[in-house]
Amino acid sequence: MNDLEAGMYDNLIEEREVRARPAARLDGDCAAGARAMLPLLVAYAPFALMVGAAVAASDNPLAAWLSTWTIYGGAAHLVTLDVLAQGSGWAAAAVAGLLVQTRLSAYSTAMAPDWAAATLSRRLLAGILLTDAPWVLTRARESGRRGFYLGAGITLFLAWPAMVTVGALSGDFLSGNPAAALVPALVLGCTVATQLRHRPVLVASAAAGLSAVVTAPVSAGVALVAAAAAGTAAGLLADLATRGGPPEAVAS
Repeated sequence: MNDLEAGMYDNLIEEREVRARPAARLDGDCAAGARAMLPLLVAYAPFALMVGAAVAASDNPLAAWLSTWTIYGGAAHLVTLDVLAQGSGWAAAAVAGLLVQTRLSAYSTAMAPDWAAATLSRRLLAGILLTDAPWVLTRARESGRRGFYLGAGITLFLAWPAMVTVGALSGDFLSGNPAAALVPALVLGCTVATQLRHRPVLVASAAAGLSAVVTAPVSAGVALVAAAAAGTAAGLLADLATRGGPPEAVAS
């Protein structure tokens, strides 16, 4: 091999190494996100089991179980099943579930700047995986947020249906436990607690809590919808008042 060929070979090797670095960094960030999500899976397990119990108790358990993937959110899933159980119809149930998920609009707005340069397929995947836990975990991340978020989100997305299925198979035992009704509130409360130092989150939590007290006499479905609407509206208004603009871009 002459000097020219050797130089070309060295340049080719260097170019391949440069191209491989972003992929390796992305893989490392994904792995870090997956590791960070593992302890939260333990915390979310009781909530998932309760959703599974509600699936088993529904009029159409198979459809309710399949909706674990189409209604990706435990609270939204529960309120949808509750509204259906009251005989209010699928339209009312869909509206109730969507209202519970309106908080995700604030999350996605906060994520948008960091994902603007990502490919369309990556942005679509990020949207599918969007829920509280990956978003909260990624807020404190200073670098590699896309990969970290994807790792955390994919881990939860794969584990959640499995845990719900276990709950559906043991639904009779769980639904007969008097303390079971407290599980969803406790799990969601623990997820939000670490973010209460942020004024918009504190305001949203206070508004949702006040709504829950006011709507205590009504059905759980109506109460959840009211709390979600009150908390989302209060949080967005507080964020706008604090920053004078859209929510901060911290969660991608």
